[in-house]
Amino acid sequence: MIDLAFVRGNLALVEEKLRARGVDPTTALGDFAAVDRERREAITQVETLKAHRNKLTEEIAKLRREGADTTTQTEQTRTLKARVESLEAAAATADERLHEIMQTLPNLPQDCVPVGKDEHANREEKVWGEQPRFDFTPKPHWELGEALGILDFNRAAKISGSRFVVHFGQGARLERALANFMLDLHTRPVEEKGHGYTEVLPPYMVNSKSLFGTGQLPKFAEDLFHCDDKGPYQPGVYQDSDHWLIPTAEVPVTNLFRDETLDESQLPISYCAYTPCFRSEAGSYGKDVRGMIRQHQFQKVEAPKTQTLNTRPSPAMPKRSLKNSAFPTAACSSAPATWASPPPRPTISKSGCPVSNSTARYPHARTSRHSRPAAATFAIVPQAPKNPSFFTPLTAAASPSAAPISQYSKTTSRPTAPSEFQTSWWST
Repeated sequence: MIDLAFVRGNLALVEEKLRARGVDPTTALGDFAAVDRERREAITQVETLKAHRNKLTEEIAKLRREGADTTTQTEQTRTLKARVESLEAAAATADERLHEIMQTLPNLPQDCVPVGKDEHANREEKVWGEQPRFDFTPKPHWELGEALGILDFNRAAKISGSRFVVHFGQGARLERALANFMLDLHTRPVEEKGHGYTEVLPPYMVNSKSLFGTGQLPKFAEDLFHCDDKGPYQPGVYQDSDHWLIPTAEVPVTNLFRDETLDESQLPISYCAYTPCFRSEAGSYGKDVRGMIRQHQFQKVEAPKTQTLNTRPSPAMPKRSLKNSAFPTAACSSAPATWASPPPRPTISKSGCPVSNSTARYPHARTSRHSRPAAATFAIVPQAPKNPSFFTPLTAAASPSAAPISQYSKTTSRPTAPSEFQTSWWST
């Protein structure tokens, strides 16, 4: 969540950045200014009334010592107590409303990102390799896959509905080979030209507390698949024992350390996980209706790494992965209006898809500057601390037909200045 104090002190800037994302500030912020003003006024009045009540209490004690009548003062304290309780309730209600607004507010783009309403505004930063050129019109992957007998969308629709596919033979082997390739690359020791990650096999179902912790709830509830074994989802109620299908391995892997305290000496922590991912694709009606671009179920490898912020994410990891895949790649800064999830500065590497001769979304890189912890908060204790730092990873984006890579960081502290930590996410 974005820091409440930052939004309060920079409301005009927040509105400007929301418009750059294609978000209506009036809709996103709602009655933020009025509610925040009511909350602060209520708190100020509570403090004033409590000070007055304390003086009356002292006066009553003095009068009683002198044997004087305290009926008037006692009645005044009762009135003040009722007024204080009413104002505290109003402040609590306002605070809850502000918390609701902060939960749904997207992160803000940095000044360096290009402004635009679609992918045509993306700015190309660097290119590796050359885009292949064909002397014929290439077929899209769904036509090739069906012609080769390795993809079957019709039978998938028969058994599961739209936005599913069945892989046969070489198609299933290719899926497994790609997963093994990425897992082996990530888990191989660095001295063997790997990335030194530890493989994790997490549950494919998580509770609502975990989804709140990584930001999927309440923002993207309609994009998730919820199991109703514990009853329907109630917005704002986050449980330990309800079940949701994971939209990405980011959710279970990030929440491994939720509500725990880690020592800085344990860093870096590098995990990778290969899981199916389930998404309802709500709001995508009519988009990418053919092929494997927007599926309700797809598989990918997610590789989060938690380290100190002064250890900058190395470009070697995505570059090595892309080089081994032999796909030409362009690193682009993307326009805020194209962001599906809330990175302040994403870098999208686009990799040419040889099957359809199109450009597919590949990685994301992003850094958060104003976010504060949600539920998936874990504390990292520095070497000689007086107060721990609190760190919460942001959400990672993923594409079912590509290999998105995410890097981002979030730092906060309670109650003093933070030590800086970050998490990098590589998704393939």
